[in-house]
Amino acid sequence: MKTVLLVDDDRNVIAGLRDHVPWEKLHTVVEETATDGEEALAKIKIKQPDIVITDIYMPNMNGLQLIEKLREQYPDIFIIIHSGYDDFNNARQAMKYGVQYFLLKPSVISEIEAVIRDVITDIDVQKKQKKLFKHYNEQMNNYLPQLRDSFFREILQAKYKPLTIPTEKLELLNIPQHAKMIVGSISLIRSPYLTREKEREWQLMKFGVSNIIKETVEENDYADVFDIHVVDYSETTFLLIFIANDSQHPLEQLCTHLSERIIDNILLILKLSLVIGIGEVKEGIHQLTDSYIKSQKALEVAEYEEINKVYTYKKVEGEEQLQTIQYPLDILKEITDMITQKEYEQLMEQWEKIEYSLLIEKKPTLFIAQNICVSLISSIMMQEHDSNQEGMLMYVTDIYRMTTSKQLVDWMREKLEAWCEKLKEELTGKKSHKLIREVIEYVQNYYDQEITLAEIADSLFVNRNYLSQLFKKVTGETFVTYLNTYRIEKAKEKLKEKNYLVYEISEMVGYQNPTYFSQVFKSITGRTPSEYYK
Repeated sequence: MKTVLLVDDDRNVIAGLRDHVPWEKLHTVVEETATDGEEALAKIKIKQPDIVITDIYMPNMNGLQLIEKLREQYPDIFIIIHSGYDDFNNARQAMKYGVQYFLLKPSVISEIEAVIRDVITDIDVQKKQKKLFKHYNEQMNNYLPQLRDSFFREILQAKYKPLTIPTEKLELLNIPQHAKMIVGSISLIRSPYLTREKEREWQLMKFGVSNIIKETVEENDYADVFDIHVVDYSETTFLLIFIANDSQHPLEQLCTHLSERIIDNILLILKLSLVIGIGEVKEGIHQLTDSYIKSQKALEVAEYEEINKVYTYKKVEGEEQLQTIQYPLDILKEITDMITQKEYEQLMEQWEKIEYSLLIEKKPTLFIAQNICVSLISSIMMQEHDSNQEGMLMYVTDIYRMTTSKQLVDWMREKLEAWCEKLKEELTGKKSHKLIREVIEYVQNYYDQEITLAEIADSLFVNRNYLSQLFKKVTGETFVTYLNTYRIEKAKEKLKEKNYLVYEISEMVGYQNPTYFSQVFKSITGRTPSEYYK
């Protein structure tokens, strides 16, 4: 039953409405009556009826004043104006407050019934709408994280020009347009023992990582300082997008601190290694891509240093870091290149230089010499497709048991000579060419997906570095060069069809970032995709 309040300063009118309208037949009941707006408002506060039928001309508080108060305090109450012919201007004023129902005095019962039926229908429709909107709002709130994920991906993949990001979408997703922001890239280090046959294990691992990241974020002490969005970006990458709520706090420092806690928690619970790169603080959503690119550059430093650490993008410091570690890296690279290229004599000449440095020229401490040899052992074992952790541990144990640099150098020379001969034999065999054919077939079948040489090596049960150098030896080019060239050839075919946009072709040939795709395309063809399209 719908409840009704009758408001009129003429008690005869109230009595006539109450006694002659078939309220029960209309599934309504007159719960209260009032003779002016003030009395009505007091009773509405207690009863809150569904329908108010009111006159306009009344003492103390007239009908228009009552309607104005009701719209402010009780917007869901339906109002029917019951007034005379000469109240047209007042009725028009009432319409400004959203009143849609009018009865002219003197009223015919059938007219009153018709209006009340219309009102009851509208009340039922409104209730259904409210219920639906509540349900839709709950669903929207449940899907907001996925919608934000998708939106952030679109921005990072350059699907919007900087000044064309839709503000209405930002408002819907509750993302500020001009706040300070910074991106952290979380790179998971996938174990080589998790092959495609164990893909379920990796997906479970990723699920665990996602939960740990989100729990760590929810437990952070900076909820008032910034909002944090976690984006599952690729098979081995999560993104942390920090958006500042004010400009008073050092965003990069807080981001770094939280990233360190994430690393600690993942190592503690999952024993999974990872690296986090932090980009630069940028102002505005249109610069988010730049911060993301900087976070990726920060990760490049980790290739030369330690894992399970956070690296921030600082151009000058980054260059200095690379310079300080360049010398030992160059030596290791030369030695491994010489092994794969069967340059036995040159390899041993290079080793003699290291011997001279260790024993005569620089004479580092035994501990430093041991660390150099561990690096060499690790580098060379990575060339062997049948190497294993147990073997590596055995060699490292032997190295740290050495008591003199001379003893260490002699041991290392013996191992180098043996490995060199073994790898030379492998490189001349037919097995090598079969492996490379399988790599090429893999690229041709999966070029439109995220491909890494490490993943291919896992599927072929060989070491990644060994496969990398073997590929270059057999084909004359690096794997990355071959992959990019093959993808760009496929992209050129798609461009000739003139059926796709550049960003669509970028995804179709395996590039998630259209900007990077354009750079690679131009470096290979000498033209941008747009120029080639014309």
